[in-house]
Amino acid sequence: MDWIDNFYSKTGKWWGPVESEITDRDHERVALLKKICPNAKTVLELGSGYGNTAAVTAEAGYKVVANELSERIEFAKQFKHDNLRFIKGDFYDTDLGSDYDVVAYWNGFGIGADTDQRRLLKRIANEWLNDKGKALVDIGNPFVRSSWNGKQEHKDANPELGYMHTIDEITTYDPVNNRFVDTWWESDNPNEKLTQSLRNYTPADLILLLEGAGLKLESIYVAGEELQIDGEYGNFKALLEEEQEYLAVLVKSN
Repeated sequence: MDWIDNFYSKTGKWWGPVESEITDRDHERVALLKKICPNAKTVLELGSGYGNTAAVTAEAGYKVVANELSERIEFAKQFKHDNLRFIKGDFYDTDLGSDYDVVAYWNGFGIGADTDQRRLLKRIANEWLNDKGKALVDIGNPFVRSSWNGKQEHKDANPELGYMHTIDEITTYDPVNNRFVDTWWESDNPNEKLTQSLRNYTPADLILLLEGAGLKLESIYVAGEELQIDGEYGNFKALLEEEQEYLAVLVKSN
């Protein structure tokens, strides 16, 4: 997993001036948090990136600790709030406190192998989450991401909008290991490529991953709507064809 800091730090410099702004997505995440965890007061956010969602969460009245490994956390300095604290470091070994009502991991789960995900899940269950708390974790959706295999994209610089670099991207998908592989480079420097690789899980795969981790799947939300995991299944178009992630709501299993 040596690529993680380099990838997110360098791409953060490309996109940070624009993507560090608060958007509707941040407010939608907090609205969903309120809906799922109406009595929560404390939140630990993992992989907080530029800090946008953490800032909106704090503004909504929660006491928030936000953790980020990469230099994207530098953009978080713009957000000042008494209820908000950022901690830079690797969440596998950084002390992030304990007894949280909510542990949130928006758009990032799947870095590393299954063993790495279980290490993280065990920390959530055994160190960070209180007994009545819930973990809200975005899970990469293989039904949609696999359809991106071979997709290429070119983005010209647009200084007026804050995009200072002309970049290219190619996406591939590993069907054996269920991994989304995303490679970016500056168009005038094609020999220096940056690649991220994320493990994706169907809901059934996720349930298997949770075995022995101290957590269980309580519910799933797709595009903000709950999908009944023990109901009769029809044509769930959003999960099968549209949304690249679904939100897993996890609770302690013991």
